[in-house]
Amino acid sequence: MSRRPVVHQFIPSLAKRDAVGFHTFALDELLRELGADSTIYTAHINSETKDLARHYRSHVRDPNPDLIVYQASIGSPMADYVLGRPEPLMLNYHNMTPPEFCYGWDATLGAELDLGRRQLARLCRRAFIAVADSDYNARDLTELKLKRVEVIPVLTDDALFPVDEPPTPGSALDGSALDGSALTVLFVGRLAPNKCQHDLLAAMAVVRQRIPGAELVLVGSSSSDRYEQSLREFAAELGIADAVRFEGSVSVSDLGSWYRRADVFVCLSEHEGFCVPILEAMAWGVPVVAFDAAAVPDTVADAGVILDDKSPAVVASAIERVVGDESVRRNLVELGSARAKELRTSVVRPRLRDFFVELLKSGELRR
Repeated sequence: MSRRPVVHQFIPSLAKRDAVGFHTFALDELLRELGADSTIYTAHINSETKDLARHYRSHVRDPNPDLIVYQASIGSPMADYVLGRPEPLMLNYHNMTPPEFCYGWDATLGAELDLGRRQLARLCRRAFIAVADSDYNARDLTELKLKRVEVIPVLTDDALFPVDEPPTPGSALDGSALDGSALTVLFVGRLAPNKCQHDLLAAMAVVRQRIPGAELVLVGSSSSDRYEQSLREFAAELGIADAVRFEGSVSVSDLGSWYRRADVFVCLSEHEGFCVPILEAMAWGVPVVAFDAAAVPDTVADAGVILDDKSPAVVASAIERVVGDESVRRNLVELGSARAKELRTSVVRPRLRDFFVELLKSGELRR
């Protein structure tokens, strides 16, 4: 009998609540289930991950793997180390935000993303196969001449989804939003220029003119102090500071509470590689309105309202229609629930498992 395959995953930054971090841990579990000797390496070890991963600089002293899996989402000196290794290399690509979104707000982050884009071209020349978690991400890789690219969605955290079925269409609202006296608009995601929370604020100013009791809830940590401060100042300039809640990072239970409270989930981001919160909203029975950009239409499919124009008046009108037209809202809730089920880990994991079963028994690995 041949020995157990050895697989080493490399991820620049590792965190349990981060979508890419959770996916990495889930893949580690899957690989072990398949009988592989699996280890995670990262460039940043902290108290949360010190017993779950090793610093990549220790890798040179460890036994050589049969396969390296690189979780690509940002630039890192670690990528240069991986590029210098002789073992077969597979990419798991989650997209990289174009650096121009960030340079004006955080030069360090912009430089890391710029480095990542340049490293990605080299990684594509070096890798023999890749998994991308959306068609949009796959196009990045094929444009860089990587020929073997499988599209398999990211593995998501079931703890972020409702235990039971989502609310029955019509139960998410108490009727107040439909008569114009109250409305909760939700977006979940880091405060980051590419996610365009500033556009949400501009749209909210119009919504407030029509629905005075409306509120915007922004859940997610800040990736740029300057951008967060600019958002707060912009809200004040628009006269809606009292209608915007900056909740920051919240617990899993609190996140579920916000989904239960939300009347509509609105995403005006200009760059997403997947956008897991869209699926979370759908699973919780929250109708989705989203701007047609990057991987967002791949994730939403036909289960939400996709806008090709995100001017404030257009967004505000879409929000009003979704919460004000009961038949539209019910239809979106039903379609969203079905879409969320299609992309749940219970459905996606077997696809990723089958991929690795074939890969680990192939003759392309170092054995």
